Amino acid sequence: MVSAEEWIRIRRGLRFGQRFRGTVRAVPRPGAIGIFIDIGLPVAGFVDVLLLPADAERWPREGTEAKFEVWWADERPQVRLKPVDPRFLRDDFARWQADWRPDWPEDVPVDKAWVEAAATYLRGTGVIEETLRSAGWRPGRHVSTDHWRKTLEKTGLVRMHDAAEAFLAEFGGLDVQISGPGITCAKTPFHFGPDTLTGEEDRFADWSHTIGRAIFPLGELDEGRFFLGIDENSEIYLVETGLATFGDAQDALAKLILGIAPERIETAD
Repeated sequence: MVSAEEWIRIRRGLRFGQRFRGTVRAVPRPGAIGIFIDIGLPVAGFVDVLLLPADAERWPREGTEAKFEVWWADERPQVRLKPVDPRFLRDDFARWQADWRPDWPEDVPVDKAWVEAAATYLRGTGVIEETLRSAGWRPGRHVSTDHWRKTLEKTGLVRMHDAAEAFLAEFGGLDVQISGPGITCAKTPFHFGPDTLTGEEDRFADWSHTIGRAIFPLGELDEGRFFLGIDENSEIYLVETGLATFGDAQDALAKLILGIAPERIETAD
């Protein structure tokens, strides 16, 4: 069994339609479950019964070698596959696929599609709002940002712009205590309180200069292991020895709560 981190790495390298030559290793219950395929990865491949012919006599037997395409991959450490040979597919496969699965382009990484699908579902459950409410947020919340402005602007290295003021007025002071597995990374606690970043103003000023954006300190992620900042366009960043973006404020809140890693920003040395 691979670790969660190893599975995330493997999944990140998969593409829809990517082909593997594999060998059928097990057909545990013909006509009922599906077939297990060895495709040379640390995790097994699997073809679900829903893709296979209704007549189990048409299923490939153990030891059969054939080509398979990547069909799906989610949090389970297993590559879902589709047989390339139409003999091993249900008779109405084209129609069934159109009804059942989104038409993901082949150039979309499987892990990206999974993240989008998982995040969309979880947003619908209300978990993001529920988590924020548990930390003290409520619609219409407004706190003073004067202390943070005075504290962080003393050095003259950073300035609180309108986007930072608006975000901190609504979310400043929240301490979100979460843990456990997320969609692409572990969930870690985060705190929106710029005063914890006193002494780090030069780091934010340097990154602001590097990318041409005014990044104002927001708080900490993972008990101070990483810093959070926001630019004048309300884009939120993970700030450390490198820089990564969580996207705009609303997307960033969702990613922080659901455990979705930010995208690293490549910069010239």
